[in-house]
Amino acid sequence: MKAVFYYFFFFLKSADSCLKVNYVEPPACACKSLALDSSNMQTEIGSVAFFQNVSAYPVKSPIISIDDCSGTVFCEGDYSLVVFDTDKVTIFDKYSADGFCDPFTQTWNVDKDGSGSLTTFKTLRGLCVDYSPPKTSPKPEVNCMSCPTYIEDFFNPDYSKKSDISFRIIYIHEDLIELPPENGCRRMKVECSSTDSCESIEIIAYSYSTPLTGIELETTLNSASSIIKCGDDGQYYFNDSVKNITNAECVFKNC
Repeated sequence: MKAVFYYFFFFLKSADSCLKVNYVEPPACACKSLALDSSNMQTEIGSVAFFQNVSAYPVKSPIISIDDCSGTVFCEGDYSLVVFDTDKVTIFDKYSADGFCDPFTQTWNVDKDGSGSLTTFKTLRGLCVDYSPPKTSPKPEVNCMSCPTYIEDFFNPDYSKKSDISFRIIYIHEDLIELPPENGCRRMKVECSSTDSCESIEIIAYSYSTPLTGIELETTLNSASSIIKCGDDGQYYFNDSVKNITNAECVFKNC
């Protein structure tokens, strides 16, 4: 009977020892992540071949949210998320990068396409890139009534001036007068005049900074005038021969 008791006691001790489990506390999650923007992307990813595909576009930093061992990286608005790992580049587009940190390998496991299949990332360096087409303002309508009518936009201020000759002050004047349209197209009368008689007065047409030719129709000793018409391309013409007139110069000789 005593032998049976000792055997039962030994069995209990052996069973008790089998219930002991050595539990190892996992390390803390310290997977790497970094928000990239224009201030640090040259240093961090400037040597990556894909850098040229992001540096030419507007960029901003993503929002990175980490809670213990889970993490998410995402962009706001129309920006696309691009994640740079040490050995690959992944475009998440308008979606977020959601995953968890493996505390034993300190790497991220991310579902990059929503399929449930996890991809390992050594680091999550995220950048938000605006790949949307640039927003452009609509061009103003161009037609034969869209040529400018403001005198300050038409005459060359560097050339039209007053002349001081033989102690007499001669005042010169230029004017741009809108006439009734012809065939539905704008017409302007160009006038150059002086308070005294001159040897000649010319109206020189310009295409931006390039002189074209004289366009005077009528001249007197103290005035010259011309008529220019607006074409369908929104540029002034003279007699259908002098085209693309953008401005003019009054030239007074020997007044």
